[in-house]
Amino acid sequence: MTILREGVLIIEIVLLVICAVIMIIKKVRLSKLLLHLSFGLYLAVIIAVCFFPVHIGGIAEDVANNFIPFKSIADSIRDSVSTHTPYGFVSVFGNFVMLMPLGIFLHFYVKNFKGRLLGIFLFSVAIEAIQFIIGLIIGYNYRSIDIDDVLLNTLGGIIFYLIFYSAAKKLKKGQRNVYTDNH
Repeated sequence: MTILREGVLIIEIVLLVICAVIMIIKKVRLSKLLLHLSFGLYLAVIIAVCFFPVHIGGIAEDVANNFIPFKSIADSIRDSVSTHTPYGFVSVFGNFVMLMPLGIFLHFYVKNFKGRLLGIFLFSVAIEAIQFIIGLIIGYNYRSIDIDDVLLNTLGGIIFYLIFYSAAKKLKKGQRNVYTDNH
């Protein structure tokens, strides 16, 4: 039996629609509704991409873990160069950009700066931990538990958050200056 990514995504979208209806009934402000729904959609995609498909029963390939920093990054890039294909680069880039939106969402949900940065790191660790737990439950390592995924996810999320945070501060300062110049 295989639990497919598409099936999980459909269930998640149905749940998001139900949440939207509940928020509309409760008369949640439109800006807050859009924030919650976009965060929910982002989480739905992360769940679908990071944890599915899952093959239960039958014969499956046991995937090796990587606990050596930068090993899988180097291997992926080396494979792309030697095979003249983009797959390794895409894998590295994908892990780098995957948590970029999380930094922006955490800006709205977590009050302090250090908490936001820690949240990005813990979210990345949680993805790897959940993949490990699913592997234990189904009886084989279906996804590689990879320290490089944590490094790339965290680095991408933090760098993008710092860019967003800096831009937001400058924009806010610029608005303050415009306000004080006119009064």
